[in-house]
Amino acid sequence: MENFMPFFILVFFLFYFIFRRILSNIRYKAEKLEELDGEFIFTFVKQIRKKEIYFNIDEVTMAILTKMFIKRGTFQTMNFSIFLVDGYNLRLRKKQDCLIFLKACRNKRKELYQKILQMIPAGASIISILEKELDNFENQM
Repeated sequence: MENFMPFFILVFFLFYFIFRRILSNIRYKAEKLEELDGEFIFTFVKQIRKKEIYFNIDEVTMAILTKMFIKRGTFQTMNFSIFLVDGYNLRLRKKQDCLIFLKACRNKRKELYQKILQMIPAGASIISILEKELDNFENQM
């Protein structure tokens, strides 16, 4: 029996890491941001429990573009970290959610939108791609 103990420990860790991987995929796929005239509902699944955060565009203190991949003149991936007045911070990991947030910033809080654009590295080329993406997104809706 003592010879099998390392095997059981190895199997336990294998199942643990597989379970953690499945949970992270569930959490990633369940995120959604909805916007209605500057009011947002951010829904996500964290450890199989659904949570919702309601916030207004006026409650956002800072938003940082944390990840972007550009391929053939469009964003393939875009992630945002959003910081709220009451201490909450959100991470938007889906491109569509990021575009919804940027559209609301551009229409309702121009100073926040300009602050976001100023923090983007590499300047005008990426900003023009972002503006084109936002225009296409607004035309589709």
